[in-house]
Amino acid sequence: MKNFFRRASDGPVGSDRSVRSLVVVLSCFTIFSCVTPFATAATRDLERARIGYSVGGLIPFPLLVAKENRFFEQAGIDVEMINITPTIAVTALVSGDIQYVIFAGTTLNAAVRGLPVKLVMVYNDRPLFSLMSRPDIRSIKELKGKVLGVATLTSGESFLSRRLLKDVGIDADKEMILRVIGNTPDRLQALRTGAVDATTLTLPVDIHAERLGLRRLAFMGDTLESINGGFGVSERWLQQRPDQVRKMIAVAFRGMAHARAQRQDSVALIMSKWKLEREVGEKAFDMMIRTWSDNGTASDQALRMGIEESLRLSNTKQTVPVARVADFTIAREVYRELKAK
Repeated sequence: MKNFFRRASDGPVGSDRSVRSLVVVLSCFTIFSCVTPFATAATRDLERARIGYSVGGLIPFPLLVAKENRFFEQAGIDVEMINITPTIAVTALVSGDIQYVIFAGTTLNAAVRGLPVKLVMVYNDRPLFSLMSRPDIRSIKELKGKVLGVATLTSGESFLSRRLLKDVGIDADKEMILRVIGNTPDRLQALRTGAVDATTLTLPVDIHAERLGLRRLAFMGDTLESINGGFGVSERWLQQRPDQVRKMIAVAFRGMAHARAQRQDSVALIMSKWKLEREVGEKAFDMMIRTWSDNGTASDQALRMGIEESLRLSNTKQTVPVARVADFTIAREVYRELKAK
């Protein structure tokens, strides 16, 4: 698949650009400041690794910190970040065109469908979404009978919305109107114009929406457990290169630890890369780290919930064991080693 990727010019993080090809390779994307003394790392006998991710939200932040502080290079890895849609990312993972994806939920869904992929680390075990509404709606219970905007009927954020609403006694599929809107900028616009009464928005877009006068009904990271950011790999890569998988997981842990320890630097990085004011950057950072997993894994309960939802959406009644979708052996080992230091 030599022509699977094409190069694209840099763009601002969070911009509403449409993807004009299957995969947009941002090898020197502004957010990762690739123009450094390490830009020639490929000639210095470093291992190569491609990571599939998407711009906009804060899920890639631990890897951004690692990239900015050259943690990958220090681990002996020349990393290329690939801006790619989740479903195509998993296809590229299986084909070997990329080695890692941070779309933990999509990786789980693919594994449930029988694709040879596995989660090896989950560093976001709580959602980075908020349920936002028009300003006149003051509680989640008031959404009964209202219009809920979703990306798609089977998207992760729509699943989370249903779970949150179910907790207050609302069956969204039966007691609300679900309107497919599309991606985050489109859902924000639909909420602002009154096309929908509520929708989910990710960090830091939800903070921007709040400043526009829209109401945050709940930050899902405070109440729900879910599979969000983390490393997904092909089973073949896990078998062939467990040494590199170990290094990548260790670098992600290091990025998270550095971000927590250097709060002001982390806030400054968010402000710079996401073009935010300090107040927004600080709030986004504080909300984000509440969603991080300490040990790099997700609970069996969260995994089983993800499996059950995936089976429900595909109208399949088979039994899928947790072991098919996740193998946290290396993540647990790395965590124990780091904790012992």
